[in-house]
Amino acid sequence: MRPLLARFLRSGAGRVGIGVLVLVGLFVGLVPALSSADPDAIDFTLRNQGPSGAHPLGTDYFGRDLLVRLALGGRLSLEISLLALGIVLVVGFCYGAVAGMLPRRLDDAAMRLVDAALAIPRFPTMVIILVIAGLRTNVGTLVLALAVGGWMIPARLVRLELVTLRQRHFVTAARAVGVGPVRLVVRHFLPNALGALLIAAFLELPALVLMEAFASALGLGINPPTPTWGNIAYDGLDYRDTWEVFIASAAIAVFAIAANFAADGLQEALEPRRDAVVPRRFLRRLVARVSR
Repeated sequence: MRPLLARFLRSGAGRVGIGVLVLVGLFVGLVPALSSADPDAIDFTLRNQGPSGAHPLGTDYFGRDLLVRLALGGRLSLEISLLALGIVLVVGFCYGAVAGMLPRRLDDAAMRLVDAALAIPRFPTMVIILVIAGLRTNVGTLVLALAVGGWMIPARLVRLELVTLRQRHFVTAARAVGVGPVRLVVRHFLPNALGALLIAAFLELPALVLMEAFASALGLGINPPTPTWGNIAYDGLDYRDTWEVFIASAAIAVFAIAANFAADGLQEALEPRRDAVVPRRFLRRLVARVSR
């Protein structure tokens, strides 16, 4: 793990990406706690003001502080996206692991189902789910709508990793000494598939943030006045406030670019050696059994 972290930190893209992501995390976490401005206080005498000492990013149509709302909106957007990402990774890993352990014909059938799911347009599927939800749209509904179309890529990555690893000698030896399929996946396959899952996570996260923003821009996201990056941009479009649209879009763009940089850095760190890591504890047990 330490060599991987060292290679990641030597990557310029990785350092930039993770540094910006940390700054974004600090921004959405600390600004609402440190600011005295009420993000929901309406004061039309202050509406559409430019940046100032009292309001560093200005105010919106209702006179609300945009800096605090941008931080709170980013916090909720990231929470929604991370919850959806968790579902995507868990479902993708489970499906890919099961497919990778199946006999060849069943494995091929499982992958054809993944191909069929990939052929379904993702954004229209999300819109259909949110339209069906209608006025009942909440965080849970939005998370589900975002996660429905994203599990296929992690599933393919995990399945590919498992198909490669199950040909290795240490997997054959593990099966020979009676290691069951569940333990084999958790103890031996998961650590080796973790790199691919992390890359998929860094690439999927900005896509989820963007989709949440697009859903809010269509009026299908979290209902105002609760802020997200998407509905802040939607309010700017609705009230013809170019500055409000710009700062919300800039926040989304910065986060998306930083996540992609982090994914590039992680891929560079994993690239030098992709060999499977044979667990030392397993080798010791295997040697002990053979020596008997």
